[in-house]
Amino acid sequence: MRRTLPTVRSAVVPALLLMLAASVAGAAGKKKPVEPPPPKVDETVGSLAHVITGEVHVEGVGLVVGLNNTGSNPPPSAQRAKLLNEMRKAGVEHPERILERPNVAMVIVKAILPHGVSTSDPIDVDVEVPPGSGTTSLANGRLLMTDLQPVVSTDKGLKEGKVLAVAGGPIMTGDVKNPRKTTVGTVLGGGRVKSDIPYNIIAKEDRRSARTTKLIQDTIAVRFHQNDGIEQKGMASAKTDNLIVLKVPKVYHHNQVRYFQVIQNLCVVDNPNLRAQRTQTWGKQLLDPKTAGQSALKLEGLGSNAIPTLKEGLASSDPQVKFFAAEALAYLGNVDGAAYLAETATKRPEFRSYALKALAAMDQSAGIMQLRELMGQSDVELRYGAFDALRTFDPSDPFLGQVSVIEQPKLSEEDRDPTALQLGGVRRRPPPRIEEPFKLYVVDCGGPPLVHIARNLRAEVVVFGRGLKLLTPVVLGNGGAVLVNASEGDNRAQVSRITSDGLDGPDSRVTCSLELLDVIRSAARIGATYPEVVDILTGAFNQKNLPGPMVADAIPLPNKAYTEAQLTGVVSKKDDAVKKTSGTDDSSSEKRPRLMNRLLDRFRD
Repeated sequence: MRRTLPTVRSAVVPALLLMLAASVAGAAGKKKPVEPPPPKVDETVGSLAHVITGEVHVEGVGLVVGLNNTGSNPPPSAQRAKLLNEMRKAGVEHPERILERPNVAMVIVKAILPHGVSTSDPIDVDVEVPPGSGTTSLANGRLLMTDLQPVVSTDKGLKEGKVLAVAGGPIMTGDVKNPRKTTVGTVLGGGRVKSDIPYNIIAKEDRRSARTTKLIQDTIAVRFHQNDGIEQKGMASAKTDNLIVLKVPKVYHHNQVRYFQVIQNLCVVDNPNLRAQRTQTWGKQLLDPKTAGQSALKLEGLGSNAIPTLKEGLASSDPQVKFFAAEALAYLGNVDGAAYLAETATKRPEFRSYALKALAAMDQSAGIMQLRELMGQSDVELRYGAFDALRTFDPSDPFLGQVSVIEQPKLSEEDRDPTALQLGGVRRRPPPRIEEPFKLYVVDCGGPPLVHIARNLRAEVVVFGRGLKLLTPVVLGNGGAVLVNASEGDNRAQVSRITSDGLDGPDSRVTCSLELLDVIRSAARIGATYPEVVDILTGAFNQKNLPGPMVADAIPLPNKAYTEAQLTGVVSKKDDAVKKTSGTDDSSSEKRPRLMNRLLDRFRD
């Protein structure tokens, strides 16, 4: 009897049938993703997604040098081992011996990186002596450049992430709770991120799809884009079916909350007819104080085509309608409302922060002129707020009055290029530029004398008024390393730096005029750091050696009164942030928020 063997076909078909059945069964067990419905005509980006704001906490282990014999050799710990390892990688020989020096201390370094921060933004960095350390003070210390990275606690211990920022610079001791505590401190503006940290837009769960994120990306790109070489690229980039990465245009970098508000109101369904209808509707709402704030944002989202409609708001008799119209026009680059923004900044403190930011966003000479004039006002917060806004617009504006703290090296006759080299197109390298220890400005303006110091985000002294002189007799720097002395009737001062450790160099002494600019520069020339200069100025203020007041961080802050007016048209009461700034006694700045005020009233649905 013959046996029949199965053919290839007869053997494969049953197997394929089994596989098909299994796949059908598996498919039956999973629900097919439901494609969200297409957006309605009146839906906006805010209807489909959320802008996610937040911050990243980073830290590292650093080395502080230049202490006045108040440092110590840290006890064994994971941080000490990490620091020694990093020093060895950097090529430092015998790093253990360096940690034994009394003018050196190991510190824990921490910073908060807010979303939206760019590589050019200064970041405050906190330093503290670790537990168990014998270090008694960080005064006069300087933090060497330190890597900062996220640190996450896991079951297997601490896990470090990628290095996101670096930090270093002179330390200003004390913190918000205890300004006189010397084992903690801040490096003002001493941190920089290694790359920009963007915001994320997350699609709402019921609208999640690749189509949704692509639609949001394209909607934002139509209104906000920037040049990238010869191409224009949108400020939003869809990454997944629920994630869009969002960049901030330069004009909104100092007012990112407004940028989010405008994006929230962008309509995702658009065509010329719809735009015409919306412009007409929102134009009518602009003239109503109750809806002026929101309609101005919507019109701003339409771009330059909305300028004629917004100008109609400038003709209103209602001050709030005029302000919101002028504010939106400023972000569209139109200057017609510049004078009213300056008037609002002067007369309405609750709107001051926003009026100054709008003037800085204009990119036009009209905004610059208004800010220059406001720097001569008597109101302390107004004039420094105008200064800060002008610097935001153009850091090199000559009216800021920036001067060099340290005299830079000049080419001598021997260093100049010979004629033969010049004819051959060959240039020698100029002498290396000495790094400035802090920023110094002398503003030539009207108004009473004023000295402003910064205790957040930057090391900076701003003197309003040229030729300001110390009033004698002067005895400053008691207990510090930098001393300033002048007797009654003297026309010159003696500036000294006393060092108790030979490693820091010999004692230095110079004489200069009593002009405040000369005193500050002379102190810096013999090695005074920004915290030491602040101590000198604070002593001069307390002892009435300054010809006028000194204030710290007198920047107008965002406040709830503006938010209420924008959302409802009604201002119920003035916010605490509107209060006048008084003379500093080392405490005024502690009441002010740090790091962009955490983007007050961030992004609301």
